[in-house]
Amino acid sequence: MACNTRCWCIVISILALITAVIVICVYYTTPSDPSFTINNFYVSALNLSDISSTNTTFNQTIFFDMKLHNKNKAMGAYYDPVTITFSYIPNIKLTFVVAQHTVPKFFQHNQKSEHVIQTVSSQGIAPYNITVTSSIFKVEVLTKVGFTSPAYRKKRTVDVVANVRVGQTGEKDSKKGIKLFDSGVGDGLGGLGVHIGLLIISTATILVII
Repeated sequence: MACNTRCWCIVISILALITAVIVICVYYTTPSDPSFTINNFYVSALNLSDISSTNTTFNQTIFFDMKLHNKNKAMGAYYDPVTITFSYIPNIKLTFVVAQHTVPKFFQHNQKSEHVIQTVSSQGIAPYNITVTSSIFKVEVLTKVGFTSPAYRKKRTVDVVANVRVGQTGEKDSKKGIKLFDSGVGDGLGGLGVHIGLLIISTATILVII
């Protein structure tokens, strides 16, 4: 009886150890796509308090601060050129591109952030009308990302988007950062679902073998 109990304890310990190893392997070898957050956003032509900006078509600039963050704890990320496209949405039936900016390709270490702080020229943004309280801009980021893990060196398309509401000061209404989300076009790796799926498959395989 004591022998059987000891054997079961050994088996359970081995299974627990194997499961822990699987969890660690999945956690560290299955990368998550980077996150993109708009911290600051300012459209000069829409600043109602600045008479010069509302009365001229020459002051057509967009200032933005976007954070690119590699969430992975154990691997760096290789970015292809990052294309940031700004579209103006004056009404629900009309959307048109007003500016674009490209960040050259770069490498980002694990759990590091890169801030893209730029002022870009735009065109087609109508000066603010005092009766208009806010305007909407769509910000889209398109790039390809690979990782230092040998299994994920092949770059995958990342296409994320967010709408930014701009008030009568020309700045974004939200005081918090605005996170960009998957547009549904990219072939990103995803996150938690992939981790759980691999964990279940790996654990089931080991239990069958035992």
